[in-house]
Amino acid sequence: MSPLTYLRRHRAMRKLGKRLERGAKAWLYRALTKHARAGRPASPETLQGARRILLVRPNFRIGNAVIGARLIQALTQQRPEIELDYLGTDTTQALFVDMPLAHYHSLSRSMVLRPWRLWRLLVELRRREYDLAVQVGEGSLTSWLFVHLCGARQTMGQRGRLQTTYDWVGEASPQHAHALACTLATPLGLACEPRPWLTVSHRERIAAEAVLAALSLPPAPIGIFIGGHLDKRIPLPFWQALLHELDARGQPHVVLLGPEEASQRRQLEHTLGAHGRLLPPMSLRAFAAVLSQFPRLVTPDTGPMHMAAALGIPVVALLNVPGSGNFAPVGPADLVLFQPDPAEVAERLTKDTLPRACAMPRLPRVAAKAEQVAATHDHRRFVDPHAHPAGRG
Repeated sequence: MSPLTYLRRHRAMRKLGKRLERGAKAWLYRALTKHARAGRPASPETLQGARRILLVRPNFRIGNAVIGARLIQALTQQRPEIELDYLGTDTTQALFVDMPLAHYHSLSRSMVLRPWRLWRLLVELRRREYDLAVQVGEGSLTSWLFVHLCGARQTMGQRGRLQTTYDWVGEASPQHAHALACTLATPLGLACEPRPWLTVSHRERIAAEAVLAALSLPPAPIGIFIGGHLDKRIPLPFWQALLHELDARGQPHVVLLGPEEASQRRQLEHTLGAHGRLLPPMSLRAFAAVLSQFPRLVTPDTGPMHMAAALGIPVVALLNVPGSGNFAPVGPADLVLFQPDPAEVAERLTKDTLPRACAMPRLPRVAAKAEQVAATHDHRRFVDPHAHPAGRG
């Protein structure tokens, strides 16, 4: 691991970065909106005459990438005459493989040290001569800068602190994160499903089936991902206790690791019993394909949680902070548990107490309001938090 990567992933540095970012944003928001004009409410007229559109969301978080990707599907399926480009990041580019995009423009962290590459990216964007640039998500100053520097004839963003800086303004940020794309698609007259989007090819699924078959477990083991970001992370002793509980109950399970959890591999391998297996870190595409094979995924509030929701895989979301409730999946077979103990999770996984896991139905192709999405979430599951058996994550 390089020194820069170590510093970027260090818990204290992440918290410091967030505090500095909030302070800088507050000052910039005031400066940017001081003399700005009021944008028009977005409508189907916004797309009139648009031949080429750029969606802008250069976010390095996996969850944010797949949440915003649903707008790609809404636009390309219902307005196929429009050529669609996407500005994302190099670390999340693999998530957009096989999506109907004309061009994927990639932002990299290394561009801070190599500004000539950033300049080339801006030149490339301006050469595309976009009719409309859309900021997917409200509050990112990086996205805002690219929306206004890409040379698009018109701009669009969400209602919020920067709404006066756009030509067209969509709806405000939703209460539930999975409805983000709907707040932009609905005003444009597009139907949109309120959940993330991710595609896995038939070939990738076949390869994932072979990976799981080589583990010599009974069919359909559950998946367990142990990662997490800052306070959303659950401590290792919790997972070790959960694996012991599952093995004692004879529940087949597969533990998945991301790059940041690779250092815990040996401890987890020593914890596994006869009914558990571990898969080391793998490429993002291979990881998504393996996820698609599980009947259920157990995970904290992480990028893989949103990937599973996008693939229609029922999720048991183990939340460590109340704010994660706005990001947890709300599908009919999903279950949200707030700071549970390992025995409770194992009991729910091995007894007939979970929502029925079935083929993910196609949601009605209508754009749901944020209030409607939030109303489907059972917040009663959050009202009785108890002490985390392994300490706060």
